[in-house]
Amino acid sequence: SPFIHSSAAIESGVAEAAAPALDPRQLKIENERLQIEVERLRIVSQQFAQTQEENNKLRELIEFKQASPFKLAGARVVKRVSSTWWNSMIIDKGSLDGLATDSPVISASGLVGKTGKLAPRMAEVILLTDEMCRVSAKVEGTLEQGILAGERGGLDMRPDLRLQFLGKGAQINPGANVISTGEGGVFPPGLLIGRVKRFEIKDLYGVAVVEPAADFATLEHVFVVEMQSDTEP
Repeated sequence: SPFIHSSAAIESGVAEAAAPALDPRQLKIENERLQIEVERLRIVSQQFAQTQEENNKLRELIEFKQASPFKLAGARVVKRVSSTWWNSMIIDKGSLDGLATDSPVISASGLVGKTGKLAPRMAEVILLTDEMCRVSAKVEGTLEQGILAGERGGLDMRPDLRLQFLGKGAQINPGANVISTGEGGVFPPGLLIGRVKRFEIKDLYGVAVVEPAADFATLEHVFVVEMQSDTEP
């Protein structure tokens, strides 16, 4: 009825009149507060995801160490210099931690290199990608073996490895694993080094270009293999 409609209109008008007017300054303050809260929650979410990722990495490292047939000393990479990025790095374990020079250094992915100069609580690691780090290696599943070393690369280019002195007629397939032979006394046999990218024939011998199994660009944690000397019981 007209009376009911009129009454409803009056009540609506009274309610609108009773509602306090929104202060633009208060709206701005509230908006800024909400934006700060959203940013805080975003940071908390990122920190949680990062912590979870770090925990997963540490769990994988622990499982790798427990499953390894070698006695391993875990170490963290504490220093790398851009000019020698593909040659060496510094880890947070040294002679007082039982490390020795020329000890193999590995990651969960594969061979990394060997220890160089030692300090009481730090050690230099000569990387596999350095030209002076040489390993007796073979192509898994074949009789082909040779000497593997890094090759000089630019700062922005990840260098490959080169397994030299193979037979010129060797049947080397891309993707084949390259592992250490154990000859030379530094690296134990069976360590994964990388995978063949291609096979090249030179004048006197064949060369397998090898992609490293370890990611040298992002190394954070490594293991030093504690080799037992022949004189130990």
